[in-house]
Amino acid sequence: MNYHLSFDLSQFPKEMSDARLGNYFLFFDNLSGDKTIEHSEKKHFPIKVEAMLVLSVLKGGIRLRVNLQETNLKEGQVLNIMPGCIFQIVDTTEDFKYFCMIFDQEILDHIQKSFGVHLDLIHKYYNFHKHAVPQESMTLMMSMYMQIKKELEQPDYEYKKEVVERYCEIWILKSMSNSVDASVPELSKTANRKEQIFRDFLTLLEKNYHQERSIAYYADRLCLTPKYLSTIIKEVSGKHGLQWIDEYVALEAKALLREGHLSVKQVSDSLNFPSQSMFGRFFKKMTGYTPKKYMQL
Repeated sequence: MNYHLSFDLSQFPKEMSDARLGNYFLFFDNLSGDKTIEHSEKKHFPIKVEAMLVLSVLKGGIRLRVNLQETNLKEGQVLNIMPGCIFQIVDTTEDFKYFCMIFDQEILDHIQKSFGVHLDLIHKYYNFHKHAVPQESMTLMMSMYMQIKKELEQPDYEYKKEVVERYCEIWILKSMSNSVDASVPELSKTANRKEQIFRDFLTLLEKNYHQERSIAYYADRLCLTPKYLSTIIKEVSGKHGLQWIDEYVALEAKALLREGHLSVKQVSDSLNFPSQSMFGRFFKKMTGYTPKKYMQL
């Protein structure tokens, strides 16, 4: 299956539309010195991207959530967000400098086929992967990024997509070889059995929350009793299992409503609510807004 960018550029701050090629590539940054992420309410909207997003931090830091899991990114670090995830900017430092690449899953498939490199990133790195890059390597990666962006900004020509793909292949391979201190999300860095059960619960939840919203379902899949699973979830995360389920559903709903491609009824149907009115009550309880009002924010 080929993944393509499935978001409306209007959901991003203005500087995030610098260079793109159809539904395959989007590059953006604030390296020119006159661009900053506007401190507006708009940046807090969750965005779902059916593509791979790679954010590199040159200075300062950013705090964001990926599928409700919060992570901090600082100078010299790179964050890979996997296709299908929903991310949300929480906050940035005033001196935050970055460059970001969003590209189609097809490119990763091409690398695997062309070079025999195993890039099963979705399974290897869960939902997102953060790693540090030495300063010299980061400078080189930024130079390569600027070259690719320059190519994207050129008028269309035959084989432009293929040329950009080759550049991206080199960038990805170089990035993988230069990374140090590779780490999976903070949540998974533990041998604690209870936290592992909680992570397994989240993994199941992310795959099934559209249809399955009872603790009993997830407990059965994990071969646990609903009471024991609920106790573990509360003990590890501080929130009840049903809260996690509701928040995942609400997060997906917010992302779909902000995209603007679906009507409220279509969003309700896609999330398997019995009726639009029940979806409306759920959304109002979770966000304080009606679905239509949220779409207008």
